[in-house]
Amino acid sequence: MKTTTTFSPKRLVMIITMTVFSFSSMTTAFFLMGIKAFPYFIGAALFYFIPYAIIIAEFTGVYKNHIGGLYQWLSGHLSEKVAFIAAFLWYCSYFIWMISLFMKLWIPSSILVFGQDLTKKSTSSYFSTPILIGLLSILAVSITLFFVSRGFQGIAAVLYLSGILMTLLIIVSLGSNLWLWINDHTAILPNLIASFKGGQGNAASGQTLLEQLAFLIFAITAFGGLDTIASLVDKTGKQKKKFPKLLIISSILVVVCYFLGILLWSGGTDLARLKENGSIHLGNLMYELMESLGYSVGRSFALSPDHAQWLAQLFIRFTALTLLLSYISLLSTIFYLPIRTLVEGTPKHYWHPLLKQKNKHEMPIYALLIQGILISLFILGISFGSHYVVFLYNQLTLMTNISRAIPYLLVALAYPAFKQKQLEQESSSGLIQSKRIASWISLSVIASIGLAIGFQLYHPISQGNWLQSVTLVIGPLLFTLIGYLLYQRFHRKNKKELADI
Repeated sequence: MKTTTTFSPKRLVMIITMTVFSFSSMTTAFFLMGIKAFPYFIGAALFYFIPYAIIIAEFTGVYKNHIGGLYQWLSGHLSEKVAFIAAFLWYCSYFIWMISLFMKLWIPSSILVFGQDLTKKSTSSYFSTPILIGLLSILAVSITLFFVSRGFQGIAAVLYLSGILMTLLIIVSLGSNLWLWINDHTAILPNLIASFKGGQGNAASGQTLLEQLAFLIFAITAFGGLDTIASLVDKTGKQKKKFPKLLIISSILVVVCYFLGILLWSGGTDLARLKENGSIHLGNLMYELMESLGYSVGRSFALSPDHAQWLAQLFIRFTALTLLLSYISLLSTIFYLPIRTLVEGTPKHYWHPLLKQKNKHEMPIYALLIQGILISLFILGISFGSHYVVFLYNQLTLMTNISRAIPYLLVALAYPAFKQKQLEQESSSGLIQSKRIASWISLSVIASIGLAIGFQLYHPISQGNWLQSVTLVIGPLLFTLIGYLLYQRFHRKNKKELADI
């Protein structure tokens, strides 16, 4: 497939940056903590994100021609069994997340078309809202399946378009706040002071150790998604050799975007006044903030209240359009890459040949089809099922929280052995040329992820919610057991086939 015309260095940097950067995480950080979010993001960037980006860059630099991704990284430096179980955990977490994303797809769609979120209102006399959303979500699964099956070029195009819109959204939001700084410079200091005090009295204010941990873990998760986009390395054509460097550049840009965003929002917006708006909650935060920003910009240009409100609607609908396309590009990517790693990136004897069979567009069509059917069945169960089914799905979602973190921890754990092997080769040209530094980088990431997992387990216990804590533990154990049983089955099957030869 021709990929060189799709991926130039600039395009790759934009795609990686805008895929990892989360506009919602940035606005949430500003709203919850204001400028007090800086130390937490600095800690998350220094001890988790930048070290993890270096690890991923090193692995992708060596395995640039492999499609196995996470499985390939672990199998050669830990064991084949651990690599498969980790890849299975990784896939399960994305599978559950896809179900959630398909059902959330209609929130920005509703805001884009109607200017408000109608997904929680009764809009049809024939179907209840959950059933209607479920049917629309299954339609979205079918469209995504068809789109992804047409080849990677379409996914790359959507990623690029989504990156452009997200870049424009960042420019609009930061530029508008900067304009408010310039237009009313006397309000900058009061706004910054309000932002500094804005976290006080909030659930994530940092008043207690538990609350500090809550926001630190939020800061760590704000830097997620690097592993998924790194799976694209074999699709980058002539940029394969540059990919590790581009990954590091993108990671630095992600950190800059978060810091600039929080700073400019803090100086241009009165956080104390925003918090007095009782209609704002984390579910509608992005849209409410952009609507307020649009109205403030309109008034700064002496527009009438009606025209300022029109500008606010323009801001909110552009945000919805950007988030909608971001969801679509994310769903297209994770609909394909995790299943590719699990099915195509593992040894040939693991799966039935049908699952590895590709169509004329080089896509594993039957694996994608089965995945789409399973996702649709889950959505049907949630939409038409009783509250017990919804409860079961919520518990299943909780199960994936730690399951998603464990593979990252294992990648960091495998890094020193990987680096040792590389340093023993005279031609080693990685980013890190010291085993001691590699060990410290690994330890930093492991400690950060360990802290995140520890808090995830402790937080529900501190609130007396033992069921949630138990579910968090059961999830990884259950998925690990299934992965282990699958591996044993594949291993026995391979031994039998070898014995028959």
